[in-house]
Amino acid sequence: MRSFGVIHIFLFIIMLLVFKCAGAQDYVVTSKGDTLMGEVKPLFYGVDKKVQLAEEGKKKVVYPMFQVRAFYYRGELYQPVKGPEGYTFMKLQKSGYLSLYTYQLPNQITFDGYYLTKMDGHGMEVPNISFKKAMQRFLSDCPSVAEKIDKGDLTKKDLNAIIDQYNTCINANTVDHGKIIAEQEVQEKVIGVWDVLAEKVKAEPDFEGKSNALDMIAEIKGKVARSEKVPNFLIEGLKSTLTQEVFKTDLENALKEIN
Repeated sequence: MRSFGVIHIFLFIIMLLVFKCAGAQDYVVTSKGDTLMGEVKPLFYGVDKKVQLAEEGKKKVVYPMFQVRAFYYRGELYQPVKGPEGYTFMKLQKSGYLSLYTYQLPNQITFDGYYLTKMDGHGMEVPNISFKKAMQRFLSDCPSVAEKIDKGDLTKKDLNAIIDQYNTCINANTVDHGKIIAEQEVQEKVIGVWDVLAEKVKAEPDFEGKSNALDMIAEIKGKVARSEKVPNFLIEGLKSTLTQEVFKTDLENALKEIN
């Protein structure tokens, strides 16, 4: 009996250690690219989504969505994605040039909405009505897949197969797919830094030029997303508007990314 008890205690200790190690795998990737390990707690309620991180030996820190590139929680990867209702945290289901996410529909806590995004920045909610027409148009750059959808060979219940076949098609037809991915990652990083600045400006009490500053930031983000050169007059205009000390660090970080 004593041997039986010792064995079970030993197994119980091992299970606790495994559980602890598994929990330690949760992490947050900040908009600056830092990966921070610790206890992650998503804060999905309210309009402004956030994520809380408790690093070992440190105080809990709450990160606004625009300061987070991704976070890993209970075996699931979440990323900020611009969906039908604006930016929100979405759960990655399938990754590739075309990726599938799930997200919270308005006034719901479960992730029942489905959203598709391409690495070129285009996205679409997976429709319940007119699925065939919408998907044909969205995937028109791969005629072989669009044709199968039109014929009914691929339907909504074949969504995973549609994504796989589309990504295979794109991989086969793209000369330098790795370059596209790398450029997209750079764009996301740059836009993330500008999002941080925009949120800082929005959070400050009204000041002269606040609206113009937000418009200029939005225009700069748009040019970055389209891989266009940001004109110098926009940069100088923004610098002359955001002269307050509170904006200094975030403005400098944002400008470094486009210089």
